Amino acid sequence: MGGDKAAYELAGIDCRLIAVAEIDPLASAVLSRKFPHIRNLGDITNAETDWSVYHDEVDILTAGLPCQPHSIAGRRRGTKDSRDLTFAFCDIVETIQPEWILIENVEGYKTSQKGKAYRTLRQRLARAGYAVADRVIDARNFVPQRRKRLWILAHRGGTGTALEEILADAASGARSSDASGALRLPNSAGAAGESSVHHPPRLGTLLASGSGLNRAGMKSTELSFLIVQEHPGTGLIVRRPTPLEALRAQGFPDDWLDGARFEDRPLKDDEIYQLCGNAWPVPVAAAILAEIQNRRLFT
Repeated sequence: MGGDKAAYELAGIDCRLIAVAEIDPLASAVLSRKFPHIRNLGDITNAETDWSVYHDEVDILTAGLPCQPHSIAGRRRGTKDSRDLTFAFCDIVETIQPEWILIENVEGYKTSQKGKAYRTLRQRLARAGYAVADRVIDARNFVPQRRKRLWILAHRGGTGTALEEILADAASGARSSDASGALRLPNSAGAAGESSVHHPPRLGTLLASGSGLNRAGMKSTELSFLIVQEHPGTGLIVRRPTPLEALRAQGFPDDWLDGARFEDRPLKDDEIYQLCGNAWPVPVAAAILAEIQNRRLFT
């Protein structure tokens, strides 16, 4: 849903989007609506795509590689899973040779299948001339959501120590800022007066399935998605997070999906939950990009 573009905007970095690569119909529809003049390259394993046209044209390549092959919620088959795109991504990097690379994935990317995908990525990037560093950052220090994710940063011709410092400073920046991580209610919630949330201070990790947000059943691990709120004239109420709160839990602007449509209709709530669950936390990416910018490392 364009979380990388949202991160550039939040960091105040002017950027020109060259292309996207997305196969999910829902996400593709949103991207085409938000960026109507940007080409969607689709499946990155498509042998007919000529990636060489982007050689030396890309300052930074961002990627949210599929997490299903590496998540503890699945079978963790790693590179044996057809959804793993590590090798295809490395092929693209070697062809276009971007200056910077920023990747986000689940923590399990480093350990699934004894870390084969992670080792392959680092080895091939190193052979291509990149310094690589990584760090697990919990989005709860930036947004009202508990979300630990692995961030991998690479720079062509750079030094790993500098990259480690960038990630460390980005991770610590939220703790030294005014980021409270408090859950924000939709603007309409307090129309009759002030409302306050008693539980939870932060949502659980948003999932593409919408589990805990839109399903009728409720597991014990999903109780952190039940909001206990005091509402004027009503008292305490218990409810699920709204789509707007899901957007805010990932750090997107309130109007990010305004006007988005799928199959010639407005987005349904469960589709918004799916998009949010698949997205990355915008302020975390923005903090990393800002650290690069502050060091005047973008050329």
